[in-house]
Amino acid sequence: MGNTACCQTEAIDGSEPPVDAKPILDSTSPGNTLAGGDTEQERLYEVTLVKTDGSKLGLDVDYMAERKVLPIMHVTGGVAEEWNRRNPMKKMHSGDCILEVNGITGNVAEILEKCKADSVLNMKLCRCLTYEYLLEDLEKLIRHKNCGPILIRLSWHDAGVFNGVDGCPNAAMRLKDSAEHKMDANAGLPQIALSLLGPIAAKYVPRLISHADLWVVAANVAIKTMGGPTITTRYGRVDALSASESASSASGRLPQADKDEHHLRSIFHPKGFEDKEIVALCGAHSVGSCHLERSGYDGAWTDNKLKFDNSYFKDLLHKQWQEETNSKGKKQFRCGSAMMLPSDMALLKDPSLKRYVLEFAEDENLWFSEFGKAWIRLQEAGCQELRDIL
Repeated sequence: MGNTACCQTEAIDGSEPPVDAKPILDSTSPGNTLAGGDTEQERLYEVTLVKTDGSKLGLDVDYMAERKVLPIMHVTGGVAEEWNRRNPMKKMHSGDCILEVNGITGNVAEILEKCKADSVLNMKLCRCLTYEYLLEDLEKLIRHKNCGPILIRLSWHDAGVFNGVDGCPNAAMRLKDSAEHKMDANAGLPQIALSLLGPIAAKYVPRLISHADLWVVAANVAIKTMGGPTITTRYGRVDALSASESASSASGRLPQADKDEHHLRSIFHPKGFEDKEIVALCGAHSVGSCHLERSGYDGAWTDNKLKFDNSYFKDLLHKQWQEETNSKGKKQFRCGSAMMLPSDMALLKDPSLKRYVLEFAEDENLWFSEFGKAWIRLQEAGCQELRDIL
């Protein structure tokens, strides 16, 4: 997961950058939820650097044209180091990002040119605004709130609206007048998942990442944090700006809990998934639980709803499931505190699907591998021109 290639490290004053130039995670106050501070007031600061003839600026930055900001890799001396010495409360650190220089924002090429050409630099910066800090902030949230499962569901449902023709992961669900915001299948996601991600989104979107990419990264960090495989993430999903960019209806897009194996195929085949991939993706039910007030179903699929492993497949095969009707009048299957949905039990009815249940129950590493491949395809469904680097 994450940035799999290095960006161009740029020494603003023309000197050679250190070979190991990469952000360093600075320690943060234990009282902070987010690295660098919980509020914009804490994170944002302003710096004025004055270059005289022959003076070195002393900043190495991580330049990539697709970004809106310039991450600081190192403070290497010159007027930047002198500023840090004179202004200990406004020190520039590795991992801080330059947001604005002399009124220029959002265009890193122009920002970089200003840094090189202008003798007086009025800069606005944000503390701890790099991909590494994003991962740190997400993992902290997931461990503190035990919210990994709902973040996986958020990414699944954002991407899962792709039906082979239209729909894509574009975070349209966050728009209150969009069809995806109102879909029954998404009950609880706008209210709970987006509220959980709210402080992180306020820090990183749109400076470093789009909402749609953030939801993808959050899900993949959740999978890894809960014991699952490392998922390679690519970036460049474009956020919906209006409800018109939302999927028009839920029909044929997301699987329904009360349906059979024929329904599962009717949902996943148009997305390009075959039986092995359908079963692999269903294994994400190893984490999380159903809530009566949202889905009408009740209970967790496995005994440890925060452990991403192949227990789902083992339990499907080996537990004695008893059909029940819950307090909402919905049919589900119960064994102790765990439950299965009719769509889960459908995996056992069809020999082609059951074959993969047996394989994944026997070999967790095999499931991790097949899940990872299918999950990446789901998260990239309907997307164009994704890149390896954020």
